Amino acid sequence: MSKENDFLVFVVEYYRNKKELSGKEVISLFNKYNIWDLAKKSYFLWHIESPDNFVQEIDYHVSS
Repeated sequence: MSKENDFLVFVVEYYRNKKELSGKEVISLFNKYNIWDLAKKSYFLWHIESPDNFVQEIDYHVSS
């Protein structure tokens, strides 16, 4: 698995724990709002920033 894919797993798990959602709920949310592409495009910044920053960015995209 690539480091980007490993990071996507981390994003899902971190977001799931932070929002107290099930894995299925997070996958559904990420599919609905295309968070996968956002995470891939933002990998460079997200993997060096605080995880709470990407949670805020995901929430922004979900609420838009």
